[in-house]
Amino acid sequence: MKQVKSGINGLDKVLEGGFLRPSIVLIAGTAGTGKTTMAMQSLFNSARNEEICMYITALSEPIAMINNFMSKFSFYNISLLGKGNVKYVPIDIDIIHRGSEAIIKEMERNIETIKPDRIVIDPVNVFALGEDAESQRQFYYDFFTSMKGWNSLVLLTGEFTQDALINSTLGYMVDGMIYISYEPFYENNIRYLNILKMRGQEFNGGKHSCKINKDGFNVYPRIRAMEMTTVSNERLSTGIKGLDKMIGGGFIKGSSILISGSSGTGKTILGTQFIMDGLLKNEPGIIVSFEEDVEQIRANSNMFNWNLQEFENKKFLKIISPLEYDAYELALQIEETIDEIKAKRLLLDGTGRLQRMLPQYAQLPEYMGTISKILKNKSVTAVYTNETSNLTGATQITGTGISPFLDTVILLRYVEIKSEMRKAISVLKMRGSDHDKEIREIVINKNGAEIKLPFSEYSGLLSGNPIKLATQAFVEAFKK
Repeated sequence: MKQVKSGINGLDKVLEGGFLRPSIVLIAGTAGTGKTTMAMQSLFNSARNEEICMYITALSEPIAMINNFMSKFSFYNISLLGKGNVKYVPIDIDIIHRGSEAIIKEMERNIETIKPDRIVIDPVNVFALGEDAESQRQFYYDFFTSMKGWNSLVLLTGEFTQDALINSTLGYMVDGMIYISYEPFYENNIRYLNILKMRGQEFNGGKHSCKINKDGFNVYPRIRAMEMTTVSNERLSTGIKGLDKMIGGGFIKGSSILISGSSGTGKTILGTQFIMDGLLKNEPGIIVSFEEDVEQIRANSNMFNWNLQEFENKKFLKIISPLEYDAYELALQIEETIDEIKAKRLLLDGTGRLQRMLPQYAQLPEYMGTISKILKNKSVTAVYTNETSNLTGATQITGTGISPFLDTVILLRYVEIKSEMRKAISVLKMRGSDHDKEIREIVINKNGAEIKLPFSEYSGLLSGNPIKLATQAFVEAFKK
């Protein structure tokens, strides 16, 4: 047996290499899930790589149908028909009416002539329509006995619910089963792909999100992090005056940093300033923002004389708008961008929005933990921001449960002092390093964020009700 590429974007990662040839794989799902698109994409991409491919269908006008519905996809290349790498074989309705023996004989006649490497039969259900259960079983037995001798990769499409598929005759006869579902998710529907069976090879089971776009069928495998090989002790400057001193000389290279605080406390500014510091040191960066679109990010940064557009033009900076992605598609986009621009720093602004992008089977803390491991393995130092609901007073760090999965947690707060709202910063934790335990003032000026002296005169700052320390109140009382 030989392992061959599937021809489907992302599917080879799920299959850990591709399909086995010869084998028989059923692509199943209900109407509209993308079965034919996946099968045809596999066929045409394989033909482009010099495989001889054959498409067998029971439809009366297959060429017209394919041209009408497939020509919008980039993988569909009609020149491959003229070249002869893709052969269409329609099975006439009269042959279908003559029964299984005539159907199998017609297929084998064409296979003997064409000698294809890869065959698509779309859909396989049609050939047994109208038969009783026993006749269907006999047809599929005869059919599969013949297919085993074709020495090809055979991709069957079939319309099934998942329960019907598990109980079907086809289910135990095929070597592999791929099930595609189309499920509601908030205001949208999302496709999922699930490998139910694949004889003779390892694969990543469970649901993987997928989409159909102009390039055809795309699979976004669930992310998995490799074990860490090395741990860095190198420090990266934050570019924020006073913060490096608070955290022992800068962020640890490859670490994950959460900046949490209520609206307007300066989370985005801190994160962007960190990215800008890297750009000025020839360290490429990525900004992923759920809070603002690209133009707004550029405009806000210009207020601090940070010309992000200049670095975008140099391919040193990439700004990603994630709202068009699902969470696993976004993870893939981030990985590809890191490799493309050799990114060293990343800002993900607005982690709370990620929950709506995750499929129902996934949890945000585990997702964030895996993302942080992937970035750590790539030596990318990542800053994540999270918005809390309370302006002052007691609050959770995130409310999402992600803080235990990250290395450093920085909290930004409003504090009311003498009827004035001021901003405070504190480092709650930093793995692998000592850090400043004091609560300091943070101010935003024309150059960005700057850390000032501690609020040493007050206690109870994080409660939202700061009071003068007893010693300070005593000194002031005797000054009067």
